[in-house]
Amino acid sequence: MLRSRQPSPSPVEFAVQQRYVRVLAVIGLLMCVAVVGAVGGTYLADRTASSSTDPSASSSADPTRAGTDSTPAGPVADSPEPSEPAEPSASPQKPTDRTYAIDRKVYDELSLTVTLVSAEVTDGKLRLNLRYRNDALLPWPLTCPTAEVDRTSSRIVLSDGRTVYPERSWCATTRPGESITLAPGEQSDTWAVFPEVPEAGSSFSLHWYDFPELDDIRLR
Repeated sequence: MLRSRQPSPSPVEFAVQQRYVRVLAVIGLLMCVAVVGAVGGTYLADRTASSSTDPSASSSADPTRAGTDSTPAGPVADSPEPSEPAEPSASPQKPTDRTYAIDRKVYDELSLTVTLVSAEVTDGKLRLNLRYRNDALLPWPLTCPTAEVDRTSSRIVLSDGRTVYPERSWCATTRPGESITLAPGEQSDTWAVFPEVPEAGSSFSLHWYDFPELDDIRLR
């Protein structure tokens, strides 16, 4: 089959065609580089993202950081040792059975005195011994209450606040409801027995009939 014959290009046209081919080749190369860069960048981005979200990647990359999430930030405090149970306090001690010298004035007015001479501790009971003395020029009239009234006319108050009344006294035993006159220069002894003894070393107070209160009494 006969084909039509194309005329041969001139030297100028051939040069233009060669330049055009080189330009197309450069453009094609640049496009390939751009495609490869885009694909590579996407791949690297995916790897970076997967590495940051995968906790195992960080641990495997740096063995020294493995398990740091479970490691406490500071030193672990030692568990406190159980405290030993407190020993029970010792029971209150009672004073030794004997006579304790006290010699303190309960009343001292116009040469008339009432003195707490001593205290006797015997079998869990406390006996207080007192002395009335008249150094005035006139007689000193005194009266014993009845036995029933006498039981509440005197009392001691212990350091824990308890009030103890006498179970026996000189007035209720020997002269209940009677009057007594203490002549000038004379003295007379009296007493009262209480059914409770103060703790050793503790203080107590005495309320003796209508006389002023005597406080801070101690058996020493």
